[in-house]
Amino acid sequence: MTLSDFVRGLLGEPPIPSPSHPPQPHPQTANPYANIAQGSGWTPRRRRSTRRFLPRSLRRAIRFLKSNWLSFPLFVIVCFLLGAAVLPYDSTLRLGVRWNWKRLVTGGRPSEEWVLRERPEYEVDWGRDVGVVLKTGYGTRGRVPAWFESVRGWGEVVVIADYGGEMVLGDGGERVVKVYDMVERGLENPILGGLLGHKRVGKYERLTAAVGAKDEELARGLSKEFGWELDALKFIPGLEFAYQRWPDKKWYLLVDDDTFLVETSVKRFLGHFDPEEKHYLGNAVGDFRARFAHGGSAVILSQAAMRALVKENPKALKTSYLESLDEVWGDRLLAKALIRVGIYLDERYAYLFNGEPPRRSKIRGDRMCSPILSFHTLPQPEMMRDVGEHFRNVTEPVFWLDLWKIYGVPAPWRWDPEMTKKTIKDPKQREEMSRIVLREVKSEWECLAEYNRRFRVSTGTGWAWGKPEPDVCVIFRSAPPFESEVDAWTLDWDYVGPVDEAVYTHENVASAQDCMEKCTEKAFKKCIAWTWESSTGRCHVSPWMIVGEEVKEQDKVSGFNIRRVRKLERECPTFDGYETTGAGGITASDYTWSN
Repeated sequence: MTLSDFVRGLLGEPPIPSPSHPPQPHPQTANPYANIAQGSGWTPRRRRSTRRFLPRSLRRAIRFLKSNWLSFPLFVIVCFLLGAAVLPYDSTLRLGVRWNWKRLVTGGRPSEEWVLRERPEYEVDWGRDVGVVLKTGYGTRGRVPAWFESVRGWGEVVVIADYGGEMVLGDGGERVVKVYDMVERGLENPILGGLLGHKRVGKYERLTAAVGAKDEELARGLSKEFGWELDALKFIPGLEFAYQRWPDKKWYLLVDDDTFLVETSVKRFLGHFDPEEKHYLGNAVGDFRARFAHGGSAVILSQAAMRALVKENPKALKTSYLESLDEVWGDRLLAKALIRVGIYLDERYAYLFNGEPPRRSKIRGDRMCSPILSFHTLPQPEMMRDVGEHFRNVTEPVFWLDLWKIYGVPAPWRWDPEMTKKTIKDPKQREEMSRIVLREVKSEWECLAEYNRRFRVSTGTGWAWGKPEPDVCVIFRSAPPFESEVDAWTLDWDYVGPVDEAVYTHENVASAQDCMEKCTEKAFKKCIAWTWESSTGRCHVSPWMIVGEEVKEQDKVSGFNIRRVRKLERECPTFDGYETTGAGGITASDYTWSN
């Protein structure tokens, strides 16, 4: 039997006759069907199908698929999903299937009514239910006192690092905090006994020797050189230590020493999750093979997730210890460990975690009225203390739009004629900023040609050559009169912030007016803020806005697509008991529970 005969048999088809062995007629006649016509009752003998060697259930499935051919693709998909389901949790195939399935089925975000409308089902007592793991290093240990000052009353906190010792907090030494060396603790694990010659271990030993010798300059230099590598060695032993210290906590928070958590928002957020279910929450980064919570934006684990990782799956934990010697990022190492025990990052709430400082936090159109849980990139102690001062008296969940009010910056889309002295209202000044000055123009006709190239059919434009000095062409565009807040521009301010791939930059933009029009034109529907640089002619338009601050460069003008911002704000969900007031966005100070 050939392979083709076997396949045709599976499909219920007769085998193909071989050319060297053609079918032979019945020995009684050359026309076997003649006997049938004569009523002899004889029928040709069919070659048996190879399907008879298959189980009956499989033969029935084949007959069903043959009669219902549209079911075949579904059958293949089901088999593929079932095959992926039996693979290990960290299998690339399984992770890829899960990634695409989640994107297909759960593409939208959950409703945010739970923030205020719904009473939290699982009340959170911050001191009793939450354990905070503060991660620092020898080179950044100076941030820790400022962190404690900014988050007064945060309950139980354990400080982990790549060195051990004590830290005195407060000018009068009111509090002494013990710093635990988690790298040393991790290397004491027997599974790493034969790997103590690893190069990363050698780097830790060099740092430890410098700290022991009190060579501050050398220790700081080594920490700056490879402290980030030692960071990966802290994650797993640090969380294991926290669970052993607080086995009954409902929630475990892992934060960096330059991370600020908005306690009021986090507390209300966690109140809607059952800590006895496996929850892994944070700001999602990375590809489908290991989607992980960005450590700088804070990582949150429930009691059930910690128990599954630390207590119930020691084999997965040992694997993570081995990988920590080579893994680049500790937060990705943690994600891989959780994936091995079947716990994946819940990405539905990733947009609530923030990796920027407050004034540079990117307020996008899809999260303006969402709660904000964290801030990051606060490396200087004074920056951390400043954030702590601004959020010290906050008693309700903080929304992204609330940043304007908290930092005392009037929101331009809620117009106040006196909102800033830097708003350009003077028509002469606005017209001056709309001018284009071209030097080394050799003739009047060259100036006219440049004018025609730039403003061929525009109205309200003009040109002049040779005035006030020779060989200078001035092309001016009459700026529109200052009639409303829609035309407001702000000098020496930047509402766009650092430029990245999401910001579209237009070159050779003649004026701030033109830059504003680039942002408001229909071709770029997502634009929220714009910034024009007069010295370079660059116009940056972005799908977000930041609170910003005064910039040192004296050549920037910035503004908003105010109509779009107002439209987005009107689309924010409304709840009984709170309203949008003033220049600060959504407030919840008068909120009362709805029964």
